[in-house]
Amino acid sequence: MRCFAIIYLLLYSVLFSEYIHAIEKPTIRWLTWQQAPNFIIEGKFKGQGIGGTLTKKLQDNLPQYNHINVLSNTRRYQSLIKEKNVCVAWAWIVPGSEKYRIHSRAVSLAPRSGIQILKTKQHLFGKPGETLSLKNLLTNLDLKLGYLEEMTYSKRVHELLEENRNKGNIHFSSRNEVEFNLSMLDREHLDYFFSFSAQAIFDAELKGINNKYQFYNIEEMDLYTSMHTHCSKTPFGEQVMSEVEKILTNDTLMEHLSVIERWHGENKAYRDIFMKYVINREVTAIVTNPGQ
Repeated sequence: MRCFAIIYLLLYSVLFSEYIHAIEKPTIRWLTWQQAPNFIIEGKFKGQGIGGTLTKKLQDNLPQYNHINVLSNTRRYQSLIKEKNVCVAWAWIVPGSEKYRIHSRAVSLAPRSGIQILKTKQHLFGKPGETLSLKNLLTNLDLKLGYLEEMTYSKRVHELLEENRNKGNIHFSSRNEVEFNLSMLDREHLDYFFSFSAQAIFDAELKGINNKYQFYNIEEMDLYTSMHTHCSKTPFGEQVMSEVEKILTNDTLMEHLSVIERWHGENKAYRDIFMKYVINREVTAIVTNPGQ
């Protein structure tokens, strides 16, 4: 009996010590969001997303902190990034955020976004692989475009959206999601909406079906978006970012590239610009930040 008591006390001592140690650690709140394959929050591919794996990589290499993942939507994200002890492993630089955020070197490139449609409507848009003009598409008042107002695209896209705001062929939505559900196309509530190519690719893989959607690049979004890790512009955030920069080696970022290629497919043009801009840190005109 005495032996069990000693074991119990030792176990309690260890657990209590670990608890005290844990609560003494400063906490980083990491922002995530549901947007497969960028962040996969549930299902058989949970945690295997592009941003999710990079988040875990950083957390695993920062054991001196407690880590809390905070699931956000577009509105909550815009509020949370202005708070203290908040970091994001994989996100673009929001215009004006340099005032309250510290950004790392470029860690990634978001592939060019474009539009999704149903393949059955290709005759209304163009041949697969063709780059379309949003300006021309918006002249067709019978085709309805879906746009989430909290999302940021290129300057030219936003100019076109404002020019056509009152013509009735754009559905402006203030929903909290970061992308429309593909079912909006199935139900013909929308004819096309802004998206990344991986959205439909992931959907088909998840369901084990053929991809019934067609993705097109558009002329007005012809640039790659620079992605960064960033934290609050506070003494705490500065300390975290100094440690994060040591983790973001070229080897780490090449591992990250392999995750991107898993979900978007291998693309020589993308890999070439990734190597030039992210790995070799060379300036190029075809990489930018939203709003430019």
